Amino acid sequence: MRRETNELQVNVEKFFLLLQNYPDDFDSTLVFVRFLRSFLRTDARKKALPTVELMTLIKEHKPNIFYTMRKLSEKDDMLAFLTGLSMDPQEAESRLQSIHESKLVGQ
Repeated sequence: MRRETNELQVNVEKFFLLLQNYPDDFDSTLVFVRFLRSFLRTDARKKALPTVELMTLIKEHKPNIFYTMRKLSEKDDMLAFLTGLSMDPQEAESRLQSIHESKLVGQ
C-alpha cells in the first residue's frame, strides 16, 4: 500500500512540474500524452487514480495542449475518453494538492 501511495504522490508531483515547466503549445503535447500513458499504469488498487483531476487542470491551465489532444483523439480512443473528462477546476486542484502535500508530510 505504501509503495502505491508513494507512486501516486510522485506522479502528481511530476504533473505539477509539467504544468509549471512546459509551455502551452503544440510541441509540449506529446510530453503530456506520454505522462498520461505512464500515469494510467500507476498501481493504485486501493484508490481511484485522479485522472479526471489531471485532465481538468490540463484543460484549465494548458488549453492549447488540451485542444491538440482533442484533435489527436480522433485516432486514439484513450485520448478520446480522457479529453471527455472534467470537473470543477478548483476542486480538481484541491484534490491534487492534498495528494501532493501528503507526500511532503510523509517525508
